[in-house]
Formats: sequence, structure tokens, C-alpha cells
Amino acid sequence: MIKERLNIRKIMLLSVPVGIAAGIFTVLFLKALDFSTHVFLEQLVGYIPPKPSGEGGRLPYLYSPENIYLLPFVTALGGLITGLLIYFLSPESAGIGTDAAIRAFHKGLPLGFKTAILKLVTSAITIGSGGASGREGPMALIGASVGKGIAKLFKLSPKEQNILLAAGLGAGIGAVFRAPFAGGILSAEVFYKEDFEVEALIPGFLASIIAYIVAGSFIGFQTLFNISLHKLTFSQEIIAGYVILGIVSAVVAKLLINIFYKVEDYFKNIKVPDYIKPAIGGFVVGICGIITPLAIGNGYGWIQMLMNDNMSFFSPFKLFISIFLVILALSFTLGSGGSGGVFGPSLVIGGITGAWLSTFFNSILGAKVFQISSMTMVGMISVFTAAASAPLSTIVLVAEMTRGYDLLPLAIISIVVAYVLAGNEKTIFKSQVKSRLQSPVHQDELKVHLLEIAKVKDVMTKNVITISPEEPAIKAREIMAEKFIAGLPVVVNGVVVGIVTTSDILKLNPEELEHVKVREIMTPQPNCVLPDWTLLETLQLFISRGYGRAPVVKDFESMKLVGIISRSDISRYMIKRSIVE
Repeated sequence: MIKERLNIRKIMLLSVPVGIAAGIFTVLFLKALDFSTHVFLEQLVGYIPPKPSGEGGRLPYLYSPENIYLLPFVTALGGLITGLLIYFLSPESAGIGTDAAIRAFHKGLPLGFKTAILKLVTSAITIGSGGASGREGPMALIGASVGKGIAKLFKLSPKEQNILLAAGLGAGIGAVFRAPFAGGILSAEVFYKEDFEVEALIPGFLASIIAYIVAGSFIGFQTLFNISLHKLTFSQEIIAGYVILGIVSAVVAKLLINIFYKVEDYFKNIKVPDYIKPAIGGFVVGICGIITPLAIGNGYGWIQMLMNDNMSFFSPFKLFISIFLVILALSFTLGSGGSGGVFGPSLVIGGITGAWLSTFFNSILGAKVFQISSMTMVGMISVFTAAASAPLSTIVLVAEMTRGYDLLPLAIISIVVAYVLAGNEKTIFKSQVKSRLQSPVHQDELKVHLLEIAKVKDVMTKNVITISPEEPAIKAREIMAEKFIAGLPVVVNGVVVGIVTTSDILKLNPEELEHVKVREIMTPQPNCVLPDWTLLETLQLFISRGYGRAPVVKDFESMKLVGIISRSDISRYMIKRSIVE
């Protein structure tokens, strides 16, 4: 019941190597991803995807692969290789990396350096071969694995291991997206729908900033995206448009969640070896990629074009159908057991949604009232916020990724609408829980919380068996033996005057039981409790006095008996409520 004391200094010191390792793994992962993309997409398919400005904004690029008919087979090949590696070497590398890290956090599952390495490889192959997957998932799980691995190496407690796991998760995401402050916030926010892992916040910031510095030393410190914003104006039409964007983002997010889980359930139930499933999913992704390049790989380069108001490759209709095709591609990539993350594709889906909606509004208004770049950026934030229930870190993340701070007032309008309408009953991260009290790692805090809020009147036994002080002791013994109770309030006209227990009875010789009165062996003027006392106050009384039970009285003036409460009553209540919670 006592809350574990944390060694804050040791956690802060170890956050430094966690950040360094996360930064190094970020560089290795991005290099592996470039190599995989070159081998699978460029060499085999003849497809050169564009890159965001922070990665060189690569030119030339191709809208359509030269060997487009090979795309489904290459994405299937990538899925097969990934499936074999996951099935035989690292089952925890399957699916959404961030969700795997969240699950490991709440359930204390093993993570370590082996997980980090295999997640790096499998995710690089999945994304590099064209799978619609994100970088944040791999780096979240890699960072979390590094954090927990270092914590175990230094023999930290389970609670301290979880804090470094969280710090590593934030460091990995902060480094790969070049958004250290968002990484720090994510290390505390992503585990819950409506709560924060407060102890992880400062270690998360420290590890994330160090990972950003280490990774930036090799890949540069420029923002991932560069957004072209003209002078923003606020009007009724603009504000209404961003409100509608929030509504549409909530709908798209719920569609994404529902389709993803249906596809995932489908692959769980089909009678096919698990290592084959990612190949099947990859083939479907390749078909989606034939229709739209936004469904191939991470799609960041195409989003960069939309942020630059470059619509040369995308008609409004193409953008509209791309929303659904990228949702399908993401669902079949990760739902089939491929490796990666959902954050990146969610940003792409949101960006497409915002870009399409801006063109739709402008066509209705007959003028370019809405900037494609700004609607693209806000759509990115809004859809992911609605899907993941992580509004604060998402706002900071995209602001850091683009330096589009001027847009935040309009962005917050859209985000709040999307977040409220989407709700948080079901999010894209299945392992998220509502609050700390629902997490198994915080069960002690749950117990204390329950003791603090529950009242004696909620737990006490109201139909109390009592005895008169003039009754013989043998009657008290017979009642307690028959009813399996260890104590009886001694009452006169409903007023508590004492309490007699089995220990009082045992002090008498058997031949004395019929002659000795209850008043002679009872504890007079016993400590009683009130109905409005909390269970914590009551338990503190029990522990300090060595009691197992106490009469409950209306007030201390009248001493009118209204119930009785025992340690076993409190234990049963706690067990029942813990199961319900």
C-alpha cells in the first residue's frame, strides 16, 4: 500500500544514455529505411518517392512507378520477409510499435535490446518495400526497449524501469520527427486517454532533447516539413471552415479506427500461417499504391508538396479517394502483422483530408479563401488527435515539425472539435487505458484512491448482531461461534456501551463462562467510527489500535449504533472494486 519511492537522481542520470542510444538508433533506422527503399522501390519497382524538405526534398521523383505491375509483388515480398522475421525471432515487433510499448508499460512485458534491433529491421523492410506504415511506431518501441533495457542493466525497480521505458519512447519519437518537446510530452501522455504519467515527464524531456541532439548531429536539425503560409486572415468563413475540418477529421478518425480493427480481426481469424499474413496484406497495399502513390511507404514527400500548395499531381477527386485508400493500406499493412507505426500514416490521412477540404471549400466559394498548406497541416493534427486521444503532444509535435506556430489558433479550434466529437472509448492504440487508476502498474495508487473516496456507510454491515451487558459470557461465545464473527457490540437501548471479542472470551476458564457477565469482560467505551469516515481513516484506526472491527455510531454524543465494520469488510470491498475498475 505504500507508494514506491523513486530514485530521481538515478533516473535522471540514466535518461542521458537512454537519449544517446535512442538518437543513435534513430540514425541507424533512417539509414536502414533509405537502403530498404532503394532496394525494394527504386531498384525493383522503379519508383522514386519524393521526400519532405527536412530530408532534402528529393528531386527527381516519380509520380508513378516504371514497373508499376510489380508493386503488389514487391510489397508482398517485403511483407513475407517481415512476417518470417517476426514469427521466428520477435513476435512483439508485429503491428503498431507504439501500442506494443504502451502494452509493455501497463503489463510489465519484457522489452530489451533484441526487440529494438529486430523492430528496426522489420520496420525498415515494411516501409521500404512500400508498406503504409509510420516511423514513430518503430522508434517508440525501439526507444522504449532501450529505456527498459538500460533500466534492467542497472537493476532499477519495476516502477523506475517503466519511467525509463516511457522516456525512451518519447526520445525515439522526438528524434525521428525532430520534435524534442513533443517527444517529452508524449512520454507522459500517450499511455492514457485522459491522464499523464507525470513522473516520466522530466526524464522524457531530457532523453528526448539528447536524442534530438545526437540524431541531429548526423541527419541535421532542420524541421521535417517546411510549410508555405501566406498571411493568415480570420473571418467567419475561415473559422467555420476549420470547425468543419474538425468534424470531418473526427469522422475520418473513427473510420480509420473501425476499418483498422476489422482488418486486424480478419487476419486473426483466417486460417493462414502468421508469417504469410503480412505478405497478403502487402499485396493489397500494392494494389492501393497502383491507384495512388500516397498509399506507398510513408507518403511524407507528397504531403510536403501539398504544404507547398503543389496540386499538380492531385485532382480533388484523387485526393478524396486517397483518404480511403491510405486508410486501407495502413490497415492491411499493420492489421496483417506488418511492422511499423500508425502515427505517420494518420498524419498523411489527415493532411489529405485537409487538402481536399480546402479545394472543396474554395470551389464552393469561387475563390482561394482557404490555403491548402494550412488546411493540410491542421488536418494532420486533427485526425491523429481524434484517433489517438493525445491532443497536447500532437499540437506541439506538428508545430515543431513544421514551425507553423502562427496557425495554432485555428488549429486548436479544429483539434478541440475533432477530439470532443471522436471521444475516447476506442482509440487507434488498443492498449491505452483511461487513467492511471486503470493501469495495472498503478494498482497501489488505485487502492489508496478507493480508500480515500469510499465511506464507512458504503461498506458497513447494517443488520448488527448485538448483546446485552447483563448476558452471560457463554451466550456471547455461542453467538460468535454460530455466526462466525469475532466481536459483538454491547448495547443498551441501542446505545453502544462496549464491545466483546473472542479474545475476551478466551481469557476465561470454561467453568466461568456461565457465571461471568459480558459487562465484566467487555471493553467499555470502545473506539467507534462514524458513517461518513473514509475507509482510509478507519483502516488507520484499526492499524494504530490493533483492532479488527469497530461499531459504527450515528454520532459520538448519542453513541447510537447504526452498523459495524471490520477489516474483512474493507478487504472484500477493495477486491470487488479493483476487479470492476
